[in-house]
Amino acid sequence: MNNTEVTFSRYLPVNPEALRWEIHCNDAGYSQVPPGASYPLDPDAHPKGYADTVVTGRLLPEFQVVYIVAGRGHFQAERMGSCSVSAGDIMILFPGVRHAYRPSRETGWHEYWVGFSGEHAYRLWHNGLFCPEQAVHHIGLNQEVLADYEQIVRLCRQQTPGFQVRMGALVLQLLAHIHSIETTSRTAVGDSELVQRTRTVMQQCLDTGIEVEAIAEQVGVGYSRLLEVFRHYTGLTPYQYFLQLRIHRAKELLQNPRLSIKEVAARMNFENQYYFSRLFKNKAGVSPSQWKSGLTAGKQPPNGQPRIQERRR
Repeated sequence: MNNTEVTFSRYLPVNPEALRWEIHCNDAGYSQVPPGASYPLDPDAHPKGYADTVVTGRLLPEFQVVYIVAGRGHFQAERMGSCSVSAGDIMILFPGVRHAYRPSRETGWHEYWVGFSGEHAYRLWHNGLFCPEQAVHHIGLNQEVLADYEQIVRLCRQQTPGFQVRMGALVLQLLAHIHSIETTSRTAVGDSELVQRTRTVMQQCLDTGIEVEAIAEQVGVGYSRLLEVFRHYTGLTPYQYFLQLRIHRAKELLQNPRLSIKEVAARMNFENQYYFSRLFKNKAGVSPSQWKSGLTAGKQPPNGQPRIQERRR
């Protein structure tokens, strides 16, 4: 934040290049609202539909993420209700979902905000990564999140060539940081250690393979417990995670021109070449022979599949 300014806002035109990236920043800014001040501080700096009804209730045509870094206030929204918010809280606003918020007159607040649109933003919503039913996120005062906002504001000021594409990337980074902070906060220290021990066992068994039940036994927990913790921590079951590690290892071996597909399957202790090929294609999107021929030709494998693309089972 510029120490000489208590409020800053910028509303941006969106060019066709930014639209092609499917997430683009429309506006951003910050505001340092002192106790007893009217809100927003400078309503003329915002579009009429944004400023006039923020306290009484409004609908936006875009997503916004508002971060409170000092003070406290009140938030309410359809599909969630009302609650108090304070320093360290994030409010995620959704297009077409009525909401209102304001700082407390006793404390005021300091806020950062960014507005964005695009097909990718809607996919994140529809995939359930963020939802109006949980519009407030208690992430605490986080330096990485604050740095995201400061970079977005800096680009708004400078508007160097390509800045809109970079701002779209920073919005995604901001959302990823919020998601990561919340995931970490729900993970106990013991669970993190369990996942790390499990990963170590998996790395040691990439070439030979091992049953997931045997992994659970080695790390000293039951399979159900391992499944619950590992899926929460990584988003994958232990089997899915281990299989992806083994496919990555297979890709490394297939780069060796002296090893045939059958030899790679045997070296990694798969049941047979057919079983190995089926699993490989399921995860990599191409067969081992297509992968190997793509490497030999110095191009991506056939059927338009990028060489590094992974598909979740």
